[in-house]
Amino acid sequence: MSRAQKFLAVLSAVTFLPACALIASSAPPVYADDPPCPGSGTAVVVGQNDSTFDVGAVQAAVNGNRSVVLTGTFDFGVAGRVVLNCDVDITGEADTSGAPLTTIRSGEWNFFTPYPSFKTPLPAGPRVSIQHLHFVAARGTAVHLAYSGGASLRANVIDDMRARYIGAVGERAAIVVGPALLGGAPNNTFFPGLVSGDIQIADNTIDVSGPESPLTTRGTGMFVSMYVGADVRIERNLVTGNTRTGLAILDGTFDSAGRGSVVIAGNVVRSDVRFGFIPPGPRAPIGIVTGFNNQRVFGSDPNLTMIPVLIENNTIEMGDPTPGAAASSSPMGIINIWNGAVIRGNKITVHGHTGYACPGALRLCTSGGFLATASHQVLLHNEVSGEGCNAIRFGGTVDGQERKDNVAIGNNITQFQEFTSDFENCADVWLEPNAHDNTVVGNSGSVIDDGTNNQVTGLAPAKGGVGAAVSEGQQDAQEVAALAYD
Repeated sequence: MSRAQKFLAVLSAVTFLPACALIASSAPPVYADDPPCPGSGTAVVVGQNDSTFDVGAVQAAVNGNRSVVLTGTFDFGVAGRVVLNCDVDITGEADTSGAPLTTIRSGEWNFFTPYPSFKTPLPAGPRVSIQHLHFVAARGTAVHLAYSGGASLRANVIDDMRARYIGAVGERAAIVVGPALLGGAPNNTFFPGLVSGDIQIADNTIDVSGPESPLTTRGTGMFVSMYVGADVRIERNLVTGNTRTGLAILDGTFDSAGRGSVVIAGNVVRSDVRFGFIPPGPRAPIGIVTGFNNQRVFGSDPNLTMIPVLIENNTIEMGDPTPGAAASSSPMGIINIWNGAVIRGNKITVHGHTGYACPGALRLCTSGGFLATASHQVLLHNEVSGEGCNAIRFGGTVDGQERKDNVAIGNNITQFQEFTSDFENCADVWLEPNAHDNTVVGNSGSVIDDGTNNQVTGLAPAKGGVGAAVSEGQQDAQEVAALAYD
């Protein structure tokens, strides 16, 4: 049985909600079924830096053409947006280095695909390409594709963002593909057709910092979530200033044809926020969170076969390096919730601080490099430096979850300094209770093994069967990388 067949067997037991339960009366407008879409055509729109003209002109262009070229400066006003109902390629001008020359100022959810009407079967959403645009002072989100049959978002710059408030909580999320902001049932139940196809987000420069308090404003570089049969590629993006997560590449699964994969590669994520946005959980800021975050029933199953995932060659710097007793939350480099993921060649620097008060939930407040909260993972030749509780931690998202058959090979943690106070399980490597049959082959450092039948060795010759596990882990890494890039 293939990976896809195994996962689809599990999905067959899941109850999908009827469409009538999905859309609240206060929700944003949905698509009309089968909107009339142009078969071809190219329009060139010259920005007037005037919100009374620019939004309507761009809306008319995307309604009537498959390709739209934007030149000059556009003003979208306080909350202007362009709704995308059809496949469209939106392109700005760029200089010889590829930097965008076209500017879009202000607006809210500047380019937006709302939820469909959820008829059954749900057709694939619009395929949208957006490139070479500089978004300045977008409120909430610059590109918000809640319904997507494919997206190519490349070489854009998004900065100087304004927070969008829901009550007292502000939101800055530069790019969103999927239901992360609209929420409702699609945010915790797979709906085939809602997010699918090729999702490519590459070579963007994103700054989600802002003047609002990081304690009350969730700053996220990008969300991609709840996709079925999508091949997701997140590559060579620069994300700075996140108060919560730089790259949140969350729940996804195979479609009926067995399609689905994730590659997160070559990105740079930096945030020197000392005390981040913690209402969703006490760790912040976080470089990358990926895997089953919204549907914990899948993420908690150590035996579930998941889509192939490769996380490689990312550079992550999280936390405030300034020493001292000022209040801080717990930064984390990478949190992985995919069984079978290959995580290799990443460089993480994390600056945690002792003294963070987290009554009754100390295990949730620990800072560090990797929280490998899944099974059958391969961690290969990564580097972790800085200060925190654990450089590498194998364990669940809640106490007692089973995590097994992970292999960590040749990860360099020589420049990581584990805390010596606050929490008794701080060590370079921690294997939590109910972590079993894992293998760690390192070059230095301390280990706390609270699990069973784990094999841990340094640079000395491996003993106790470690060699076979390492060989299998290396083979798994090659196979997953090949599947992800297939």
